[in-house]
Amino acid sequence: MLETAIIGGGLCGLALANLLHGARRDFALFEARDRLGGRILCTDEGLDLGPSWYWPDHQPRITRLISDLGLESLPQREHGRHLLQKEAGGRPESFEQADVHGGARRLAGGLDTLVQALAARLPAPRLHLAHALSGLRDRGSHIELHLSEPQGERFISARHVILALPPRLVEERIAFQPPLPPRLAQALRNAPTWMAGQAKLLSLHAESFWREQGLSGTATLRHSQSALAETWDAGNGSGQAALGAFIALSPSQRAAFRGGLDMLAASQLQQLFGPQAQDGQRRYHDWADEPHTCSQLDLQPPIAHPAYGERELQLPVWQGKLHFGGTETAVYGGGYMEGALEAAGRIRRELMLGWSAAA
Repeated sequence: MLETAIIGGGLCGLALANLLHGARRDFALFEARDRLGGRILCTDEGLDLGPSWYWPDHQPRITRLISDLGLESLPQREHGRHLLQKEAGGRPESFEQADVHGGARRLAGGLDTLVQALAARLPAPRLHLAHALSGLRDRGSHIELHLSEPQGERFISARHVILALPPRLVEERIAFQPPLPPRLAQALRNAPTWMAGQAKLLSLHAESFWREQGLSGTATLRHSQSALAETWDAGNGSGQAALGAFIALSPSQRAAFRGGLDMLAASQLQQLFGPQAQDGQRRYHDWADEPHTCSQLDLQPPIAHPAYGERELQLPVWQGKLHFGGTETAVYGGGYMEGALEAAGRIRRELMLGWSAAA
């Protein structure tokens, strides 16, 4: 029988797998996608379509992990004038401000380098892609997992199960026998999946022409007709020039304008950075279209960063056999990569206490 089943191959699941492997504990990781990383996703050029930044000044876990893995980081480039567009079609205003991104850093080559570095430390037979969890049954001494895989249905047993998934997906997609307590089910529903309702665009160029104009690549658009919310210099340190942007449209608006979104984005980039901005190769990822990220409740994104850290999501259930992870369960750094690592550390401590008690 498997000792620990980790469900979810995002940063929390991978970090926990590394912790268990380092402690020489038995585990297997199951990921529904055909890739690892979860919300960490890069283009072939090593540009981030998911999270991009971390902040060393107040995120010690992710900062330490990047250092321990020997990965190269670079500051978010801000040199030059920033832009602000207040009216549709209006001439953008230029301003200078130090540290717009709050000391943010990125990984050279994109955050997928972090995912690959963590995966490389794990035995390949412990990692199972294209395995989607559909049900859990408490069998007293263990938990029975119902998984869908390319070859069909699969049932396995584990003494501990870690759900390193967005809480809303856990409540929406997984059948529990017996059902979870109503208070816990409500806490799962109340935790918005960070980034799930968002979409990101990258515009790739032969050169960083905006730098030659004395511009930083950072721009904010504050009018209701804007398809873009903000932009930044997304060059990854390997010579690939790029502008990044968050899409301002809601998931329903993006679905309605899907065919014309590239044209809208090109037009707005041209208003900000000139005619050369229209000629880029654009990469676009809508996280609301990701069934393994976005729940139905997440199609209405929160206006501000949610208050994470609900105590109910940090407590194991089913006599300590079932644990909840993912960045949305973190007390500190919830929604960020920092939170994913905090959750992984908490679950490792919970498992260690259980092992010590059983010894």
